Amino acid sequence: MMGVRGNTALYDIEDKLKIIIDGALMTQKFTQTLVLVLSCFFLVSCGGERRVDGEMPFDSSSLMNMAESFLQAGDYGNAMRLYQRAANENPQHIPSRLGLAKTYQALGATDAAINFYEQVLRLDPNNMDAKMGSGQMLITKNRPADAIPYLTGLSGQDPKNYRIFNMLGLAHDLMGQQEEAQMNYGRGLTLAADNISVLNNLALSFAFEEQYAPAIKLLSKAINLDYTVTKAQHNLVLVYVLSGEEDAAREIGDSIMTREEMETNIARYRWVKSLSPGQRAQAIFLGIKNFPGQAGKAVLSGGREQSGREEEIIPDDPKKRQLQELLKQEVASSSPRTQNTTENPLGNSASDSPETPSPILSDARVQKAVKKPSEKVYRVQLGSYPNPKLARSGWAKIGRRSKDILEPYEPLVKLVTLANGKNLFRLFVGSIEEKMLARTVCDDLRDRNVDCLVLKTSKD
Repeated sequence: MMGVRGNTALYDIEDKLKIIIDGALMTQKFTQTLVLVLSCFFLVSCGGERRVDGEMPFDSSSLMNMAESFLQAGDYGNAMRLYQRAANENPQHIPSRLGLAKTYQALGATDAAINFYEQVLRLDPNNMDAKMGSGQMLITKNRPADAIPYLTGLSGQDPKNYRIFNMLGLAHDLMGQQEEAQMNYGRGLTLAADNISVLNNLALSFAFEEQYAPAIKLLSKAINLDYTVTKAQHNLVLVYVLSGEEDAAREIGDSIMTREEMETNIARYRWVKSLSPGQRAQAIFLGIKNFPGQAGKAVLSGGREQSGREEEIIPDDPKKRQLQELLKQEVASSSPRTQNTTENPLGNSASDSPETPSPILSDARVQKAVKKPSEKVYRVQLGSYPNPKLARSGWAKIGRRSKDILEPYEPLVKLVTLANGKNLFRLFVGSIEEKMLARTVCDDLRDRNVDCLVLKTSKD
């Protein structure tokens, strides 16, 4: 009897446990169902969010990542579209406005770039990128006195950034304050002793006030750092012309310039010699070609005067032409431009000169030059080499040093005949033909201590 009752009690316990377990499972399923239903309601509510320009919404970080990719690839139209969309969705969104400023800066629309940098600074007064960009754009517009407060503030925020002191040096040079400029370049060199850009700028600052011995010494150091880089050699030609030693200038120019380039550059350097120190800095760093009240104008070879404004290059790509027209409208609606034409603010443009039509190397084969009028374009020159093989090796070496900057591009090698009759193979960044893009890429390379030239040359 006890055995029967024991078994009955055991069964009762098992039944109760089963009921409890079944109840727990039902509760778990109900909870999961409730979570799923609530998630669906949440997704439905998200699906009802407003669209922007007919597109489904993305989170701001996704928009910024895509826009940054377009900007790095040089697809400025799509970069602007995404940055603008993010800015429209959030009036307080700083990254989108900073991205728009950088995009307009890359396209050379300085007024629009300054406008967006100022928007960023109103939202975040200590934003270092916006201060740096504002300072650089103000220097580009030959407004060094306005740039100096931004850059001075930055030097306190980031005292180990040599670029800030390099730009402060440029600003003081443009104002004719060579001693202050040299002090700032010197501080930059204590932070980056072998930076070729700072070495070149300090050397030129000495040359502007006719201290030629230290200028030549600094340029010789820059040349010895990398024999393939011609920028310091071009500057050395300039310094020798300013010092009155044209024979020495021609001896150097024979090995780095074509005959046409050398005559054009020496004629221009003679004109630069007639200017005051501050005007010399503006002529070399900003590419200004005439000054109000100044008797002479920049003279090209053959005695032709060079006008103060360069002929505009119209892009072949219809999308780029359309974008260029939009930028003109944007700039025209903002503050008026300065009268003087400007060049690259972070490196001198003394080497920008016409180049004789020359053949292009493709897959190690030299194409024959076609003797016809050639359109001029702006390219980024990375170096000069005695043969194509070394030029290709140079591209690989520079690519490693510059990290991702050159990733979207292919090398372009051009054969030129120098003034001394020898042949040289110049290495360019392929697919770049517009001045503003060339400046932007060259500035980015200089930030990685990769020297370069923005050279006006034949397209063919």
